[in-house]
Amino acid sequence: MMKAMMYGKKVGYGSMKKDYVYLCGGMEGYEKDHMQGWRHLATNHLELSDIDTLDPTRRFSFHDGFMDRNAVNRVVKMDLQDISRSTILLCDMRYEEPGKRWGSMAEIAHAHTKNKIIIVWTDEDDIKHPFLEFYATEIHHTLEECLDAIVNYY
Repeated sequence: MMKAMMYGKKVGYGSMKKDYVYLCGGMEGYEKDHMQGWRHLATNHLELSDIDTLDPTRRFSFHDGFMDRNAVNRVVKMDLQDISRSTILLCDMRYEEPGKRWGSMAEIAHAHTKNKIIIVWTDEDDIKHPFLEFYATEIHHTLEECLDAIVNYY
């Protein structure tokens, strides 16, 4: 059986793992270091509990070709496949951060239709958007609270 490398671990194609946390959050309009910062903190924290993550910023270079329809579709399809392989989404939806979060909200809606657990990170004074309130399994106001909630699902 062929093996693929996913975050340093060999994964057989015939038995693809489906127990990841997908790290959903703004990417367009961000500097690479900014969009990866909280994701690295989350990954490091969850690894302590033997929980693996799927980080869409690993495909950062693909985001350069948004004038090419095929490149856009490729990014979306790969992100949706990551969501399919995940049990939980951790979603940074804080309003204080730049970006419109259209992609993140689409990912959340898609995950909801697949009965995924959706843990949302907002600031306490953020506007409570009805769709986000509806789709979120849990809403927390710090990254640490979100990570603790995720660990409680395992």
